[in-house]
Amino acid sequence: AVVSTQSTGDRNIELLKSGISQAEANYLQDDLSPDYERAKVLLERLLKIEKVKKNIMELKRPLIAELKSMASPPIPVVKAMTGAFLLMGERASYLREWNNIVILLNKTGSLSVKRRVQDLQVESVTEEQAKAAEDTMLGLTSDEVYEANQAASLFYDWADMICYEYKQLKEGFK
Repeated sequence: AVVSTQSTGDRNIELLKSGISQAEANYLQDDLSPDYERAKVLLERLLKIEKVKKNIMELKRPLIAELKSMASPPIPVVKAMTGAFLLMGERASYLREWNNIVILLNKTGSLSVKRRVQDLQVESVTEEQAKAAEDTMLGLTSDEVYEANQAASLFYDWADMICYEYKQLKEGFK
């Protein structure tokens, strides 16, 4: 059996690029106007999510170590990491203790935080997860989280994008 290393997100991006290219090659942009424009917007958003995922995958050990070593992290860091883990399916009650977030950050293999971010698809997020993550991160900005911790800001950016895409998917994509 051949195992594909290409993520679903990568395949969706390639399909969208192919469809857009075919529409352009056949001068069908005007005939397919609403769908063509929606495809271009969706492609742009998927590329942003993939870029943030890539940045998380490339996080250096010292940045993750700094995050894990915080005994009493700033509130923006706690909220950002809690929001991210809520989207990954962790229970809010478990995430109330920072030590439990550190335990999750220490996991390896298929349970590692990087792998979980890479594998998560918006379609698999539940309404409860999206709402809990959004409520947890409400009022935060990427800059505010970045000032507190660079690694946490990447998780915040990812979680914020996933929440946004969840809403778009639920509303039938606009």
